[in-house]
Amino acid sequence: MTLSVEQHITFDDSEMMVYGYRKCRWRVILTYILSILTCGIPFLVFHWCPRFLLYVTSIRCCFQLADQVLVIETYQKKCKSYYIHKIIDKHIADASGLLNEGFEDEFGGEKGPIDSADDLYTPLHLDDGTKLNVQQFRLFRHKKQYLIWDTARARWIRLAGVERGATCAQLHALAARPPCSERRLRILNIYGLNEIKVPVQTIMTLILLEVFNPFYMFQIFTIAVWIAERYYYYCIAIVLMSTFGVATSVIQTKKNQESLRATVEAYATVELWGGRRVDSRALCPGDVLVLPAHGCTMLCDAALLTGSAIVNESMLTGESVPVTKTALQRVDKEFNLKEHSSSVLFCGTKVIQTRYYSNEPVKAVVLRTGYNTCKGELVRSILYPVPADFKFDRDSYKFIFILACIALVGLGYTVALKAARSLTAGDIVLKALDIITIVVPPALPAAMTVGKLYAVSRLKQARISCLNTRAVNVSGSLDCICFDKTGTLTEDGLDMWGVVAVSSAVAPPILGRPQRDPRQMNDLHDLKIGMACCHSLTLLNGELAGDPLDLKMFESTGWRLEEPEVPERDHYEMLTPTVVRPKRPANINVDDMHMPLEVGIVSQYQFVSTLQRSSVAVRLLGEDVVRVYCKGAPEMLRTLCRPDTVPTNLNEVLSSYAEKGYRVIAMSTRIMEVTFKQLQKMKREDVECDLEFLGLVIMENRLKAATTGIIQELKEANIHVVMITGDNIHTAVSVAKECGILTSGERVVHLNVEHGTGLPHLYCESTVHGVGVGGRVSFERSWRSVDSGHGSWRSADARADAESAPDEPRYKIVMTGDTWKALREQYPNAVGRVIERGAVFARMSPDQKQQLVLDYQALGYYVGMCGDGANDCGALRAAHTGISLSELESSVAAPFTSAQPDIVCVARVLREGRAALSTSFGVFKFMIAYSLTEFFSVAFLYYFDANLTDFEFLYIDVALIVNFAFFFGMTQAHTGKLCKIPPLTSLLGIVPLVSIGGQMVLFAIAQYLAYLALSYFPWYVRHTYAGAEANMCWENYAIFATSMFQYIIMVVVFSHGSPYRRSVITNKHLMISVIIMTGLCLYITIAPPDWLADFFELKMPKDRLLSYIIIALASFNFVLSLFFERFIVEYLMQGKQMIPKFLKERRVRKTPHMMVKRQLTGVDYLTCDSVVTFDEDTKNNMFVSGSE
Repeated sequence: MTLSVEQHITFDDSEMMVYGYRKCRWRVILTYILSILTCGIPFLVFHWCPRFLLYVTSIRCCFQLADQVLVIETYQKKCKSYYIHKIIDKHIADASGLLNEGFEDEFGGEKGPIDSADDLYTPLHLDDGTKLNVQQFRLFRHKKQYLIWDTARARWIRLAGVERGATCAQLHALAARPPCSERRLRILNIYGLNEIKVPVQTIMTLILLEVFNPFYMFQIFTIAVWIAERYYYYCIAIVLMSTFGVATSVIQTKKNQESLRATVEAYATVELWGGRRVDSRALCPGDVLVLPAHGCTMLCDAALLTGSAIVNESMLTGESVPVTKTALQRVDKEFNLKEHSSSVLFCGTKVIQTRYYSNEPVKAVVLRTGYNTCKGELVRSILYPVPADFKFDRDSYKFIFILACIALVGLGYTVALKAARSLTAGDIVLKALDIITIVVPPALPAAMTVGKLYAVSRLKQARISCLNTRAVNVSGSLDCICFDKTGTLTEDGLDMWGVVAVSSAVAPPILGRPQRDPRQMNDLHDLKIGMACCHSLTLLNGELAGDPLDLKMFESTGWRLEEPEVPERDHYEMLTPTVVRPKRPANINVDDMHMPLEVGIVSQYQFVSTLQRSSVAVRLLGEDVVRVYCKGAPEMLRTLCRPDTVPTNLNEVLSSYAEKGYRVIAMSTRIMEVTFKQLQKMKREDVECDLEFLGLVIMENRLKAATTGIIQELKEANIHVVMITGDNIHTAVSVAKECGILTSGERVVHLNVEHGTGLPHLYCESTVHGVGVGGRVSFERSWRSVDSGHGSWRSADARADAESAPDEPRYKIVMTGDTWKALREQYPNAVGRVIERGAVFARMSPDQKQQLVLDYQALGYYVGMCGDGANDCGALRAAHTGISLSELESSVAAPFTSAQPDIVCVARVLREGRAALSTSFGVFKFMIAYSLTEFFSVAFLYYFDANLTDFEFLYIDVALIVNFAFFFGMTQAHTGKLCKIPPLTSLLGIVPLVSIGGQMVLFAIAQYLAYLALSYFPWYVRHTYAGAEANMCWENYAIFATSMFQYIIMVVVFSHGSPYRRSVITNKHLMISVIIMTGLCLYITIAPPDWLADFFELKMPKDRLLSYIIIALASFNFVLSLFFERFIVEYLMQGKQMIPKFLKERRVRKTPHMMVKRQLTGVDYLTCDSVVTFDEDTKNNMFVSGSE
C-alpha cells in the first residue's frame, strides 16, 4: 500500500496542497498548560492563525493515519488561504444521523443501520469519472464539498454527481430501476441532505468574533494602558466608537447572512416516479422526479428524460427569457453537462410549464444535490469569495508593522531615558506602553473605512449598488477593462435587416441579392420555412415567448405559431403539438392532392455554445419524410453542409455584412426518410450532417447611445480596452471600429488557426480600414522577429512611425476562441505578448472569457469586466472588479451592479474608485503623520520629564483627528476627464514614503524651533520632574501649541484634489471644520481665558511674543508643507516622473505588461505572401516570456 503524506489538487480556480496530521496527546496537554499559565494569549494567537494550533498539537503523517488535514489554497500563485478539516470515517449503512433529523417517513420508517445482504456496496461517483464501490469510506469537507479518500490510488478525489462518467443511455436506465428506500438512504448518507443551508451565526458569536479581531484586541490593550494612566475621556470616546463599530458590523453581518439564507433556501414536497411524495431535502442523486404540468422551482440539478419543459433561467444567465428544454437522447454517448445543457434543469431555475408525450408524465433524473448543484456553486462563490490581493492593503499592513518597529524604538528610548532619571518601575512601564499606543493609532481602520462608505453612498445615488466595499478601492486602480458585446456595448434586441438566399438557378451555387422583407418571399421557400420553424418559441398566456433573436426572425416571416387548444393530458400520442403556418392560406401538392401548408415541429436540438448551432426536425402536413432545419454560425454550418451546396461567394458576402456590424446567421436543411422512433435514437451529429446550405439571415445589432463616448474616454485615459464576445469575429471587429476600440487607420492583425494533420498552424492576416495590405504571415516567424528584433521584418514606414511615436502601438490583434485555444496550448510563452496588443476576442466561450481575464491579471494589469450577466459570471468573478448590468440573481458574481444598462457605470465606478483610493491614501498618510507627530511631541516632552496633559490629548485625538477623519472622505470625485495615470497603489513606493518622510521632517523642525524660540526668552526656566501628573510647563505649551496647527496643516496638505477628486475647497464640511478649529487653536495659543487654560493645564508664556512666533512658525510650516506636497511630490515626482533612474527601472521590471510593452515598442508586422512552417524544436525555443 502506498503511503501518501501530501497531495496537490486543483479545486475550482485555485491550486491547493493537502497535508495529513494526527493529534498528539502529550502535545495537546502541554499546549493547554502553557496557555493557562500565559493567561490564554496563545489561544488568542491560535484564533487568529488556527494552523499554529495544528502545528503545536499535531504531527505530520500519512493520510491513512491522519485524523485531520491542512489545506493550503493558492489563488493565482499569489494569495494563500489556510483551512483545517477533520477527517470523517463513515459507514454507508449507518444513517442514524439522518433518521434523527426527522426523515424516518421518507424511507419507510427505518430506525437504524441497514444491512442488506443483496446489496452491501454503494458506488461513489468521483470527479474524475471513476466509481468506488464501498461499505465504508473516509472524507473531509472543504468549502461545502466532499473529498473522498480513494484507498487504491492513495489520493483525495472530489465527490461528484451520478452524471460524471455516465452515458446518456445509463441515465435513462435509472428511470427503469430507481433506487429503493434502503439504497436511497445509503446514497443520502453519502451526499448529505439536498439543501443549500447558509450558516447564520448567533449575535453572541458574531460579537465575540468581532471583538477578538486583532484591531479590537489592540484597542482593548490601549484602553487598559490609558485607564492605568487615568486618561478616561479618550477611553470613553474610543469605547463608544468601538461599540458603534462592533454593533454596526454585527448587525450588518447578521442581516446579510439572514438575507442570503432567505434568498437561497427552499424546500418543497416533490413526487418521485412511482407515486411517492417526499421532502425535497431527502432527494438524492439517481432519484427519478415527476415534474408537474403547472411548473415548479427546481431544487436540484436534473436531466430531463421524457417530454419537454419551458424554463426561466434568469438566475443563471441574467436573461428573463423562457428556454425550452428537451428530453435527453437515449444514446451511448458520455454525458457532458455543457454539451447537454439543453436537457438539464438547473437548481434554482423556474419551470414554467411541462408537456407530456407518449402517454407518460415528464420525468427527470436527479444528477446533483445541495452545494454540488449549479445554484450551490453560485452560493459557494458568495460564501467563499475570490481572495483579495490588492497592493494597497498589503502595504498598509507592512506600514503598520513599520510603525510597530518605530514604537519599539520609542519604547527603548523611553525606558532608557526614564530609568536614567530614576523613575519608578511602574511609571517607566506606563510611559513606555503609552508610546506604543501613540505610534500605532487605534482609530486608523475606522478612518480608512469612511472614504469607501462615502463612495458607496455616491454610487448608490447613481443607481450602482456595491456588494463589497473593499472593491471600491480596487476599482480605482483598473488599467484594463474587458467588455462583453451583446447587451453591454450594443442593444439587447436585434432587428431584422433581411435575408440573402442561395440562388439555385446558378451552378455552382452563389448567394443572390438581399431580400429586405422576408414576407415577400415564397412561403414554400426552404429558407423561409427554416426561419419559421427553427426556434424554441412557445406560447405563454397566448403570447409568444423565447429567445429575442428567434422571436424577431419568426415575426419577420409573417407566419403564426399554434399549439392545439386541448388539455395537456390530451397531448398523449400527439407527435407534433407545435405547428407553424402562414397567416395567409398556402397549399402544397402531395400525391396530386392540395394540402394546406403546415409545419409540425417533431424534435428540437437546442443551441449549444460549443456547437454554435441549433436545429429542429419537422414534418410538413401530408409528407412522410422528416426535414431538418439547422441555423447557427456560418463558419460552423459550412463544415456541416455538402460542399456542392456551399455558395462560392460565401466568404465575400459574409465579410461584407459582418464588417458593417450586422449579425449573420446561416440556415441549412436536409431531408431524412426515417420514422419518429428512429429519429429519437439518432445522435445529434448524425442528424446535423450532409446539410444543404440555404442562405443567410442578417440581423442588426445597434450600439447603445453611451458606448462610443465612454470607450473614447477610457482610451484617452490610457486604459487598455478589450472586447470579449461570443459573436462572429467580423461582426465584433466592425462593432469595435464603430465604438472606437479599434481606431481608424489602425492596422488590424487577424490571428487565425488552421487545423490539419499534426499541430494547429497559426498565421496572421493584416488589414487597414478592412482592406488587406498583404498576404499571410506565419505567426511563428513573425513572433520570432519580435523576439530577435530583426529589422528585415519591419518596413521603413514602421520604423519611422516607431521613432516618432515609440509608445503608440501600430497594430491591434483580433482572434477567435478557437485560435485562442490553440495559442494557449501550443505557444503559451507568446500569450502575454499577443494579449498586450489584443483588442477583440470573438467566439469566446464562458471559460475562455474567464481565462483571458486571468491572463491579463498575470501580466500585472488590474482588470475590470463589464457584462450583462449572460455567460459572463466566470469572468465577472475572476476580474479584480466586476460590473454587472443585470439586476437579476446572477449579479452576485460581481461586486458592482448597475440599474442603468449601459457602460456609463464603468466610468462612474472608475471615478469613484479613484477618488476613494486617493482618499484612502490621504487618510492613511494623515493618520500616520498624526501618530508620528504626536510621537515626536511626546518623545520631545519626555526629554524634559513632561508630557501632554489628558485634555490636550483629548483635544488632539477627538476635536482635531476624529473630526477631520470623518469629513475627509466627503470630497467628491473629479468630474472632468479621467486622468491618464491611475492613482498610486503602493504605500511603500518612493512617492508616498518621500511625502510622509518630508512632512515629518518639517513638523519635527517646527516643533524644535518652537522650543528654541522659547529657550531664548530670559524668563524661561527648564521644567523639573514633580510627578507623573505634573505636566504644566512652558515646554508643554510650546510643543502643544505648535502641534495643534500641524494637525490642521496635514489634513489640508493630504487632501488631494485634481485629477482624482474635486478641490478640497468644495468639501464644505471639512472646510468649515478647518476654519472653526483654526480659529479655536489661535484663541488657545494667543489669549485663552483662565478657565480654558486651566482646563488644558497650560502654562501661558510671560511674553505674548512667543505666541506670535509660534503662529508665524505654523504659517511658515503650512507654506513649506504645501509647497513640498504639491510641487515636489505631486508635480515633479508623480506628474513629471522625476524619480531616480534605478527606481524607475525597478518599477518597470516589477510590472510584466510594462516589460512586454517595452519589448514590443516600434515592432510591427511585415505582411508577405509566404507561409513559413516550423519544426517542434523551433516552436519550443522561439518565444521569450513577457515577464523576463
